[in-house]
Order: sequence, then structure tokens, then C-alpha cells
Amino acid sequence: MITTFSTESTEIEPMNFIVTGGCGFIGSHLVETLVMMGQNVLVIDDMRNGKTIFKDNPNIKYVHQDVCSVHPTIKQGKFNAIFHLANTPRIRLAIEQPLEALRNGIDPTIHVAEWARKFKCPLFYATSSSTIHSDFTSNPYTFAKTVGEDILQLYDKHYGLHYHLLYFYNVYGPREADYGEHSTVIRSFKNQILKGEPLRVFGSGRKTRDFTHIHDVIDMLVVLLKAEKKPRNVHLGTGNPYSIREIAEAFNHPIVHEFDKPGEAHDTLCEEPYAPCDFDVIGYIKHWKEEFDESKTFRRVQQQLEEIDTKFGIDS
Repeated sequence: MITTFSTESTEIEPMNFIVTGGCGFIGSHLVETLVMMGQNVLVIDDMRNGKTIFKDNPNIKYVHQDVCSVHPTIKQGKFNAIFHLANTPRIRLAIEQPLEALRNGIDPTIHVAEWARKFKCPLFYATSSSTIHSDFTSNPYTFAKTVGEDILQLYDKHYGLHYHLLYFYNVYGPREADYGEHSTVIRSFKNQILKGEPLRVFGSGRKTRDFTHIHDVIDMLVVLLKAEKKPRNVHLGTGNPYSIREIAEAFNHPIVHEFDKPGEAHDTLCEEPYAPCDFDVIGYIKHWKEEFDESKTFRRVQQQLEEIDTKFGIDS
């Protein structure tokens, strides 16, 4: 089922955005797109997992500090929206480092909610599909994301905070970070192939995941920004899940099975995608090596924006 959304849109005049985690995987793509749309972006990233890709762009200001130590100010105009994308990146890593995962997931969200209250601007919070498909105590990552949602609900109730929950579903594609054994399924399989190792599938491989390409995620976020009416819950997935076994077999590489790891949901399905997606993960896998040369696979953002307007019938 595809969520019905309004194609009535507003042309986005030059605005000012805050993006936490703006040097990370999803954040860097979002920042790049916002700048190509003529927007100004304050990027806050402590650089534990990110890279500064656009160093000399006058529309981007970088603050390489922890979110909790930053007090954003603006000399002219106002902040129009905040995207809070910074967090501990992986469930498995959170299980091994619970204190850090809880601090990184909860404390910054309180600070960002305060910024949004102070600047009276909407907050887009990167939560996780795990909060829907798992018990909130299943792991520290899901717990922190759930508490983050509760914090925003509290600020809405008492301070009228305007916020939107962004549910991401196993995002993959160019610039995906390598966290070694804590990497995503697709990144892990890539690493194992490059090392000449068999693909390690935990358990039977019957767990299913909704895999979403980063370009589709950014397309949906642009549509969201341009829409007059924005839903509270925004599901950024395809609605077309695959089992881990199917993903492994698509790589056409030897597979070994290992004991399953606890703490993760058995299935994650995006039941109400915010908008249609172009990429299918199986098709992507067949050409995955090309993405190591990003110049060959990177869609020019300006062309991408024009495609979005045409695809969704948006008048720019």
C-alpha cells in the first residue's frame, strides 16, 4: 500500500536547515541535495563516523562537535527546520556498547528538541523501523529510539513542538559506512566478497528486511519538504521485503550459516511507504561493484530534483 500524499506543494525559497549527523551516510546525501536546492545548511557532526565531503561550499557551515555541546545561533533570518540524523548507527554495536548507545540516542534528542522549541521550527527525527517491529527493550538502539519518540511527544504536548518521525528501512547505496562486523547486511556481504570469504548468514536466513536505496530515501525527503501537508509518521521504505537468504543468493557467492544473533526483529516491512521507490535491491546487487567508482553511479542531484518533480507531479 502506498500512502496517499498531497501533490500540492510550495516552491522552497532559500531557507536555513540544521542537519545533525550531516557528514554521515544519509546526512551527507541530504545536505548535498539541500544545497543543490539553494538552501543553507548548518551541519553538526562529531566526525566519529562521518566524512566532510563538501569542504568549500559557502552554503554549508560545519560544526564538528557533539550535539550536546552545541548551541546554534543565526544572525539573519531563522532556522526553518531541523533534521536530527545523528545516532549510534547499528543495533549490534549498541548491544555491545549500551552506555554509549543510550547516551548517543537520548541526550542529543533532548537538546535538538530544545533547539526546535527555541527556534519554533519543525523537527524531523530519524527514528527506526525497529521501534515498530521489535519490543522496545529488545536492544539499547531500539530503546533509545523509542525514548526519543517519547521525548518529542512530551515536547509536543507541553510546548507545541511540530515534529515528524522518519522511519528508515535498511538504507543502502553509495557512501554507506563500513563498520566491519557491525555493518549492514549488504555492506557486510560486499566486504566478505572482497576478502574472498563466504557470505555469513546468521540462522536460517529467513528473516526479512525492507531494503531502501539512499536515492529513493532522498527523493522521498524532498517530496516531504515540498508537500503542503506532511504526515506525523513518514515511512521511508519500499513495501517489498526480501529474506536475508534471498539477498545472499543474489550475490551469487558461496554461503555459510552461523548461529543466529539475538536482539533484532525477525521481519521488518514498510507497510505504508510514503512514496513509490525506483530501486530494487536485487537489481542493485547485480551491479554493486560499480558503486565503488561513485563518479559512474552518482546521479547528478540537479537532474535528480527535476526527476522528482516530474515523477510526483510537483510544480516547482
